[in-house]
Amino acid sequence: MTEMTPKEFRSLVRGGTWTDATEMVCRGYAQANLAIVPKEIALEFFTFCFRNPRPCPLMDVTDPGNPHPKLVAPQADLRTDLPKYRVFEKGELVDEPTDITRYWRDNLVAFLLGCSLSFEWALRAANISFRFLGAYSTDISCIPAGIFHGPMVVTCRFVKGTDEAVRAIQICSRHLFSHGAPVHIGDYGKIGIKDLYSPDMGRSDLVGGVIPPQEPDEIALFWGCGVTPQAVAVAAKPPLMITHFPGCMFVTDKLSSDLVVL
Repeated sequence: MTEMTPKEFRSLVRGGTWTDATEMVCRGYAQANLAIVPKEIALEFFTFCFRNPRPCPLMDVTDPGNPHPKLVAPQADLRTDLPKYRVFEKGELVDEPTDITRYWRDNLVAFLLGCSLSFEWALRAANISFRFLGAYSTDISCIPAGIFHGPMVVTCRFVKGTDEAVRAIQICSRHLFSHGAPVHIGDYGKIGIKDLYSPDMGRSDLVGGVIPPQEPDEIALFWGCGVTPQAVAVAAKPPLMITHFPGCMFVTDKLSSDLVVL
């Protein structure tokens, strides 16, 4: 899966062959979070993303009723090309399908938001030692826009050593479409996370189902996360929001290296 092209991978997904997480697929290509809302509130959601670029960096926005993201993968279909989705109605999670064709309407607008899985390729290329723990809801409030409000969700990675942590921050600071630099470093309690070893979602790097303890030379770095719109859907209760399932991202045709800020 690592060496597949995005088009080849999306073909597997569209055919129902792959319904799992997208970590380590399509080496070097940028992945994206998905949020779909009715056009009546699309401008409000666009404004929400504009005001909160760290958790919600905008990569592409579709025209109403058009499921094809023209800027990042014009031949893709957002109704079928993600391994798994979530459907929220008035703040309630009502379905987790592998295809949203039956939910699609002519008034829906899709937003693709950058994903931190994209900058992990750059960290690996720089030989930075890190491990991903998962995603957590925080007590950091997003800047509201219209009906949209709620907490920021973050991801946590342990990076080994001060030098590598500094280098990781430098690298990620150039990847603004993939959340940029961390929003917090160190004490997780200061951002409202109660238990770092019980992520709300997206647990990874496990041994026997348990996250190995933080080593003395490991530093906890926290990035904004594109799962934030799902927490916002629960808080704001829009009539409809369709998202990706955490970890099951949309793979774009864009190389992460082509999206960095020089």
